[in-house]
Amino acid sequence: MIRRRDRRRPALVMLIAVALLLLAAGTGLATVAHLTVVRSAYGGDGLLTILAIGSDVGPPHRPGNALTGRADAIHLIAVDPAAKRATIVDFPRDSLVGGRKVNSYLALGAPERLRAEMQAYTGVPIDHWALTTFRGIELIAEGLGGIDVVVDADMRDPFSGSDFRAGPQRFLGQQALAYVRDRKSVAGGDFGRTRHQGDLLRFAHTQVRTRQGSLSELVRLAALFARTTSSSIPEHELLPMALLAVEIDPTAVRQVALSGGAGVGPGGGSIVRLNTGDTFERIRAGVVGP
Repeated sequence: MIRRRDRRRPALVMLIAVALLLLAAGTGLATVAHLTVVRSAYGGDGLLTILAIGSDVGPPHRPGNALTGRADAIHLIAVDPAAKRATIVDFPRDSLVGGRKVNSYLALGAPERLRAEMQAYTGVPIDHWALTTFRGIELIAEGLGGIDVVVDADMRDPFSGSDFRAGPQRFLGQQALAYVRDRKSVAGGDFGRTRHQGDLLRFAHTQVRTRQGSLSELVRLAALFARTTSSSIPEHELLPMALLAVEIDPTAVRQVALSGGAGVGPGGGSIVRLNTGDTFERIRAGVVGP
């Protein structure tokens, strides 16, 4: 779990209290969703964009400050709140961005530095960042009661702990973490691992959407997000974002796993030169989803 600043706790408590009062007053989820408009701090492009980051540091798995570790997972999520459509872009951690491996910017200047570099590289205004750790992934999977995943091929990697047969699976905490960390037994190595990370985001979204039976459940999920992540998202926006998420059909979500070629970077280490195609031009034009 990532420690959050104490001054933000009262906002979360108030959020939960207000939501429960709404529930007690008999306000149905559909009505609340219909009346809720996400007034996030996004710009005039009409899109809500979030940089999802997975740090490779954080107790109990690895000691240290998660905010200044290396970015083991990087995904750009662009949402059209009006059209209820979204695009998830998966970045391999060794991608060459601004002359360096993209995963190094977290250690150089925390999430804000990584956001600035990604914004400059993609040309897409990024409204918020959200960061979690290995333990955060485990807790999210446990908090959802497991995440239903379709494994595309057999996976067996002692280093990450994966040992899965192809087909539908329900992953609890350690299994979900092993799934997104395995790069040795998946096709494409780090490309395959990065794609699996994006897959888990989509599967988790589907899981959340199927559990939209009550506002209290959404409040619980918003609180789960607050406990397991550090982010620039104001806590009063978490519930509206949860309501927005359940309104987006999984078939309206497009996942783009960026491809590229391996090479040698300026310092002699391995890097990935990305082939981004028209991915970011589409997002800048406001075109997201399939």
